[in-house]
Amino acid sequence: MRILICSAEQEELDCAIHALRLYESKIAGKAQVDFMLTGIGITSACYRVTRKLVEAQAEGNPYDLAINLGIAGSYDLEKFPVGSTALVEKEYFGDLGFMTASGFQTLFDSKTLDANLFPFKDGALEMLPLPELFNDIASTFRRAAGVTVQTITGDDRTVRMIIDKYSPQIETMEGAGFFYVCLNENVKFLEFRSVSNKVGEEDTAKWDTPKALDSLKEAMKEFFRQFAS
Repeated sequence: MRILICSAEQEELDCAIHALRLYESKIAGKAQVDFMLTGIGITSACYRVTRKLVEAQAEGNPYDLAINLGIAGSYDLEKFPVGSTALVEKEYFGDLGFMTASGFQTLFDSKTLDANLFPFKDGALEMLPLPELFNDIASTFRRAAGVTVQTITGDDRTVRMIIDKYSPQIETMEGAGFFYVCLNENVKFLEFRSVSNKVGEEDTAKWDTPKALDSLKEAMKEFFRQFAS
């Protein structure tokens, strides 16, 4: 079995690297685990993840599972407070569409794109069914819907618009791109996101990045613990 773990930034990836070291001896005989930085944003993530998956396929050693992890903002602090970790099961491209005089329209709202054209389902990108082992591991994490944007949301009007449009709990800058690539390449995948801030909080000094990274590390420890057992 071969597993790819990717993150936008090194401090996020380090959470998985440090977690793996605790169980490395037990996992070594079960899986090859590779790590990769995607860079920040949809474009970089799509390019680098696609290239990695296609190269592995061409080498005859394809990935059985891809994992994207990182920190994120929360639209729902009651369900996903700062320091909590979500397993994102559904992603939306949050700003792909038209800004009109009456407000934002997605490509699906405008009928430019069929909301059920593969890989979309009702305008969303959804997790593939997982093998039993990973499904059991995933069941221990609280699930969320995510929205992916290219500009971090920092004003109340945009927050309300996104909530009304997508009803998400988590905001990322890479998640939907990662989902899109894995669905098209038919590679099973998981996305873990730990909350550092409330979406709309523009003062980054008020974000608790260390707490989110600690939570992400604990989530990856739990993933590897269950995988190793």
